[in-house]
Amino acid sequence: MAELCPRHERHKIKSTWLSALAVAGVAAAIAPSGVASALDISGVLPVAVDQPQINAIITNPATGNVLTTSGGYSVIQAYLDTGTSSIVLSHSTWTGLGITQSSSNGQNVVFNDVAIGGTTPFYVSTPYDISTAPFSVNTDQTIGGTPPPISAFGNTIGPAQMELTEQPSPLSSLTGATDIMGMPVMNGKVTVLDLGPANNFASVSNPGETESYIYAPGTPYNPSEINTNPGIVPTTYQVGLSYASFQQFTTQTPAGAAGPVYAPNPFIGPNPVAAFNGQTQTNAPPGVTIAFNNATATGSFLLDTGAQASFISQAMASQVGVKYEAGTYGTANPVLVYASTGKVVPNQFTIPLGGAGGSSLTAAGFYLSSLSLQTKQGTTITFTNAPVEVVDVTVTDPTTGKTLTLAGDLGMNFFEPSGTVNLSQVNGAAFNWMTIDQPNSQLGLILAGQSPVPEPASWLLLLGAASAAAIAARPLRLKTQR
Repeated sequence: MAELCPRHERHKIKSTWLSALAVAGVAAAIAPSGVASALDISGVLPVAVDQPQINAIITNPATGNVLTTSGGYSVIQAYLDTGTSSIVLSHSTWTGLGITQSSSNGQNVVFNDVAIGGTTPFYVSTPYDISTAPFSVNTDQTIGGTPPPISAFGNTIGPAQMELTEQPSPLSSLTGATDIMGMPVMNGKVTVLDLGPANNFASVSNPGETESYIYAPGTPYNPSEINTNPGIVPTTYQVGLSYASFQQFTTQTPAGAAGPVYAPNPFIGPNPVAAFNGQTQTNAPPGVTIAFNNATATGSFLLDTGAQASFISQAMASQVGVKYEAGTYGTANPVLVYASTGKVVPNQFTIPLGGAGGSSLTAAGFYLSSLSLQTKQGTTITFTNAPVEVVDVTVTDPTTGKTLTLAGDLGMNFFEPSGTVNLSQVNGAAFNWMTIDQPNSQLGLILAGQSPVPEPASWLLLLGAASAAAIAARPLRLKTQR
């Protein structure tokens, strides 16, 4: 998918300081083994205030030259997005670097990828090599960081073709000029996210941001360089994943032309595309369970590092007794009501969602009683008072005409520091580290305050207040790409 999951405009932690006490609570019940049998996490708010990024360079495979706009080499600061199936460059990036479009039979190749508003057309590049390097506050060019040296760009794929945004992003765009490094750069690798810095806003000169690394399987943990080159950190809890390819829902013209590089996306729960195709799944990981009042539902949720917010489908909402007031879905003023009484659901919020192709939608959200993940250790991680939007992201098989709607999307607000929509309140995150091990199909987590070396859990863990959060007043961007 280009971007199936909704993405808000990211609030960069740079300026416009907001002073807010951020308290996230974690209560752990301990099993005899010393590993918590249950974790209850409170304090998650609707919008993540940070998202993983990665540094990237593009190389001409014929010459070996790194593409540049003005001498030297040009580093792309892109979102690192498990919710995107390809690599997507903004119009300003690909035209500025002089990337050439692919053509077939005298016409430009156009790839129609699935997105929040249906399908979105993209041009396709000719083949290039794409290399990535770790990202941290020190390499964040938007706040004066120094890009990594060429020697740091060791994770390379290609030659591969990329998706190219057809039109420039207007100044009023929800998404702006967005570059995305999706699953192809993480396929076969272990992605390591150090969430700790984003939880520690020190000052304007040291705002704190998620540090992102991509490693080959088997890379040893490196505690002596924990802040710069940690290797694959050992995690306390692992959640099983399945991987689903959405390529059957895409089309391109001319028919038969080579399309962009494409890789499956991670889901917490059984593979929804396999289920759609009637395939039997054995040993599928457990899905995400939601509860509201006395009703529950379970579904496969996209694990989406590129989404600032999380959502459930209208069908999932219906299973827990919530629906849209007639005629309000997709309007500027959506309203959620109780299905049984028609009364308005309390504590709603609305967020404009935007896709990489320019499509947008305003969705309403509410707070579930709980949202739960089952770990391989037997621990149930339960987020209480969990905020989700209600959005249908539906894809259509062009061959059969059958449609598939995602049950849900678990965005970074459940893992990063999170805030209210207007950012009047910002809460710290419950986790310090997050790993996405694609070869072993698992999400790894370490609680805030804990070391990457597994330790016996205490019976009660309380996260401290995060200090002042620096948040730039940018519109929310909701991404829509697989």
